[in-house]
Amino acid sequence: MNSQILIADDDVLIRLQLRELLESVGYTVIEASNGVEALKMYQDLHPDMVLLDAMMPEMDGFECCRRLRELASKDELPILMVTALYDVESVEKAFAVGTTDYITKPIQWLVLRQRVQRLLHGSQTLKQLKTQTRHAEYRESQLRMVLEAAQMGTWEWDINSDRMVWSDNLIALLGDGELPDTLEAFLMQVHPQDRDSVRHQIQAAIASGGEYEIEFRMFSQKGDLHWIVSKGLVIRDGEGKPICLSGVDMDITERKLAESQLRLSEERFQILAKATNDAVWDWNLQTNTIWWNESVESLFGYGQAEVNVIGNEQWWSDHIHPQDRPRVVKDIFSAIDGNQNFWYGEYRFLRANGKYADILDRGYIVRDENGQPVRMIGAMMDITDRKQAQIELQRQNLRSQLFADISLKIRQSLQIEEILQTSVTEVQNLLQADRVVIIRFRSNGMLKVVQEAVVPGFVAVWGQDIFDPCFDEEYINKYRQGHISSIEDIYTADIQPCHVEFLQQFQVRANLVVPIFIHNQLWGLLIAHQCSSPRTWTDWETQLLRQLSDQIGIALAQAKLLEQETKQRQELARSNEELQNFAFIASHDLQEPLRKIKAFGDRLRINSQEALGEQGLDYLERMRNATERMQALIDDLLSLSRVTTRAQPFIEVNLTQLTQEVVSDLEVLIQQTNGTVEIDQLPNLNADPSQIRQLLQNLISNALKFHRPEVPPYVKIYYHQLTTGEGIEEYQIIIEDNGIGFDQKYVDRIFNIFQRLHGRHEYEGTGIGLAICRKIVERHQGTITAESQPGKGSKFIVTLPRNLPN
Repeated sequence: MNSQILIADDDVLIRLQLRELLESVGYTVIEASNGVEALKMYQDLHPDMVLLDAMMPEMDGFECCRRLRELASKDELPILMVTALYDVESVEKAFAVGTTDYITKPIQWLVLRQRVQRLLHGSQTLKQLKTQTRHAEYRESQLRMVLEAAQMGTWEWDINSDRMVWSDNLIALLGDGELPDTLEAFLMQVHPQDRDSVRHQIQAAIASGGEYEIEFRMFSQKGDLHWIVSKGLVIRDGEGKPICLSGVDMDITERKLAESQLRLSEERFQILAKATNDAVWDWNLQTNTIWWNESVESLFGYGQAEVNVIGNEQWWSDHIHPQDRPRVVKDIFSAIDGNQNFWYGEYRFLRANGKYADILDRGYIVRDENGQPVRMIGAMMDITDRKQAQIELQRQNLRSQLFADISLKIRQSLQIEEILQTSVTEVQNLLQADRVVIIRFRSNGMLKVVQEAVVPGFVAVWGQDIFDPCFDEEYINKYRQGHISSIEDIYTADIQPCHVEFLQQFQVRANLVVPIFIHNQLWGLLIAHQCSSPRTWTDWETQLLRQLSDQIGIALAQAKLLEQETKQRQELARSNEELQNFAFIASHDLQEPLRKIKAFGDRLRINSQEALGEQGLDYLERMRNATERMQALIDDLLSLSRVTTRAQPFIEVNLTQLTQEVVSDLEVLIQQTNGTVEIDQLPNLNADPSQIRQLLQNLISNALKFHRPEVPPYVKIYYHQLTTGEGIEEYQIIIEDNGIGFDQKYVDRIFNIFQRLHGRHEYEGTGIGLAICRKIVERHQGTITAESQPGKGSKFIVTLPRNLPN
């Protein structure tokens, strides 16, 4: 422990005792004798925690606390008020000026030490959570920029709660500020013609546990129609039950508009086929001669005199691409020889310049009165541009689909090794490269190959430390700036000889290198190798690899965060377990000396009553009362630790019978308070019977104890049955009384350990009972809360599941 604690108290002896206690467990202690000194020391030294006495000269603890809160973060500086004042007004004033916790004198050193540990741990945890939150927000902003650039967004549907969550950029694309928060509301925004199909695909994915993928139309809040391609994956819990459907949506409205425009272009071409812009032909089937209009020259470069000769049908078929010729000739003669009147076909036709044009050819067959073909009239349309547009559109669709598919696969795992393995495998499959590696920079200047996918027959480099003599700081700075390196052939590229020699040892002939960033820091390189031959890397390959490197960086950042969070959770669980064991052992160790104190006190009272005198007997009685309070505190601490250390298996419990037994055990208290306890018929549920007994005993005894003066306590116990949207049954067990009540603003505080709303002289107790109740309820996967008003009684509500597995 290296935390520094400031003690502010005008009592020198108290300061000395506190210093010795805190320094004995490893804390650094600084002291102030009044509030003014405490403020100055905080400004100079910034301690991690402040122990503050309420009553001090010059400036009391309340004013000092208020000023400390103005100087320090309201959440991060723990302030513990250590004072002899225990009245409600002082307690309320302490918390009003910003104290974190409150403890009264005389000080119980074990309690103080644990309270200090807990407050410091809470403060440190809060600082860590704030740091993690800032990091998470930064990563989220990076992911949002990538998705916005790709016209994409993420969504998640919680199957149990029927809650849908959309990323901000998807809301901006489709929602105009908001998107539906339930599945049915979302389906109502889907186009009516697509709605059943979307519902069916979702149900099928949940049933099969596979992936979900569909194209559909969806209306925005403004009424605009969007085309969406949606990909999702069912996530299951540890028992294999589907709990969530998570995925990516892409707005493909522009792509669909392009396809629509393409169809419109085809219709325009069909209309224009009747005009002279097309190569119109007239085929005399009896003479086997084809006449062409003048467009045969403007489209294909052949003069009319060259092609309009008798018996020229062979010229036309000879200019069809050899791969298309058999099909086209067969189809056209099948139409002529059959009963068809129309024919059309697409094929490649040789231009005069030696290049092929993509052709849409259509013809009408003229038949005589006997149905015999005599003539065929048609037109050839040059659709080369349309074909190229289709090819480019297909490439764009492929790029978008590949990017979405690979991004989803990379994001499916939060394990670093799986992310790296998936990345190199998918990139190699996509690019058909001989080798794909991910290299990470080492602190010693070496390069480490952390993952690889390689074609058999080429050397494997996975796990190797690599030293490139040419890879100096200049190259590293270029990659830090986002530079992408592309080499088509190492023997013709303008690179240093040492770099050629370096690549040769790994059989590299061409490579494509893209940097990987985590939080804007250069982490490593994603590299594609072509070993068998030179290779020209296309723009779309380079762009896609850059986008994938961004996804890899985001996935790695998320995986690292998960590792950190997992480690923190494990450390927290270990700390909690050690704390429980400590409380249990410490409480046991305190039992024996406490028994001796009580036993010797009883002997003194019996055997030395006259010798002690009136004052001695008074001291002895005070000692006995303190011993009983200490015994009660130890018993409650043991009960608190036993909730987890001595838990029993869950069995079916008859709550009505169990409650009656508890009330029977409290018969003496009921008679003393002249109280009444009314028990309605209660349900059966799976639970730990001993813990449920303790839960009911604590709540009912509190209801009897905290009654109004001159008003006999009345306690009623009943229940409500609840059914969630998923059909899960829950029971609300309600303990209602007519006692003193409390201010509703303290409802969360009363369930904390050692928290009391009244002084011990008013109502006895240790302040642990309700903390035990909350721990029991949480072990049963339930909740506990209360509703109350001062002077109007209280209602404690315990919600428990009906069928809780053991």
